[in-house]
Amino acid sequence: MTLSSRSLSNSEKDSDLMQIQAVEDKITRFLEKKFRTSRSFSTKNTYNSALKKFMRFLRIQYNLDISQILRKIEAKKTDPVEILDNFYSFLAEYKRENSDKIGYSNQTICDYIAVAKEFLNGEGCKIYNEDIKQRFKLPRKINVYEKGLSKDIINRIVRLANAKLAATVLIACSSGMRIGEIVQLRFSDINFTEPVTITIRAETTKTRETRITHISSEAASALKDYLSRKNRQMKNEDYVFLLQHEDRLRNLRDRLEKNEYGNNGLQKMDKKNISILESNLRNISKEERYAKSVLSTNHNLEKQLSNMIKNVTELDTKNENGRNSIHFHAFRAWFKTQVTDAHQSDFAEALMGHKSLKLVYYRQNEKTRAKTYLEIEHALTIADTEKSDQNYSDMQRDNQELRGIVDNLSRQLQNLERRIGV
Repeated sequence: MTLSSRSLSNSEKDSDLMQIQAVEDKITRFLEKKFRTSRSFSTKNTYNSALKKFMRFLRIQYNLDISQILRKIEAKKTDPVEILDNFYSFLAEYKRENSDKIGYSNQTICDYIAVAKEFLNGEGCKIYNEDIKQRFKLPRKINVYEKGLSKDIINRIVRLANAKLAATVLIACSSGMRIGEIVQLRFSDINFTEPVTITIRAETTKTRETRITHISSEAASALKDYLSRKNRQMKNEDYVFLLQHEDRLRNLRDRLEKNEYGNNGLQKMDKKNISILESNLRNISKEERYAKSVLSTNHNLEKQLSNMIKNVTELDTKNENGRNSIHFHAFRAWFKTQVTDAHQSDFAEALMGHKSLKLVYYRQNEKTRAKTYLEIEHALTIADTEKSDQNYSDMQRDNQELRGIVDNLSRQLQNLERRIGV
């Protein structure tokens, strides 16, 4: 190879590297903007997965990267709507070819196309929803039937779970909180007066609005049991369940220093995780590290729940879409069902933080909210449900009997007043 041809080859390699770097920079900027808006690492991960799939599609379908596609679109040699149409076919084909697996749901396909459209628009393409509707129809979201959980099933889950998982399950069932909201609870957010009141901070909610909810006495006891097992006194600013990067790094270093390993595999994994956490501390902003910690703690709790139910045949059931029927959102749905069945639908919506027009003027003061919660707490109590339900039925019966006695005495008093001419 001559000097000139070798130089040309090096120049081509440099050009390829520059193009790859340019593509990575575009994706990085796009994802940073999404994180800045959503403050959610989970959202960032979803967008990243969608873009990776889109880039793979471009390589397979067009043998081009995103920069090359953008130049073709700019030169009007390629129609961006046609690209999205082909991307839809690509995702749908994957599902057909993998019919033995779950594949992409209709919702995932719509989400991935929306991400690709948003990315292309951010790079100067002009793609409007009306253009897409005229060319192809997106798949409709399929609402899968999910069988409601029973108290017996939840009670069994709580008995099999460790202290941390049991506390989070009972909190979710008795408060209607999302798992991400539970994970981000600080000790100062909890008021242990009866009924236990929880303030859900605006920055941790989906709607970015502060709201108040309660947990049952049963959930409060489980929470206290979990807190008592911690080896330190809780401070107001401490997170109840969340392990941040610094906490995880400190725990791993302590374990490595004690060198109490039964096998070298766990030690190597700890060293690898320490290296990753140290790198994150150097290269990732504090805000993003916090978001990653929230996502990691969410996944850890969900994984614990998933692994536990896999070992129990009666609990290891699937919905029509092939996914587990027992998950944290199902506990939230159970809360809504129980409170609604207790004839407090608006109350349930308010505690859950749902946005609806009918709740705009739904207001309760602290005493009324606490009183209403105590009235329906029996419906949210998991253990000893037969005794609790029987006690509630007895109270209702006694209340009806007392009302009958009062009404009878009132009638007798009226008759007596008429007789004496009062």
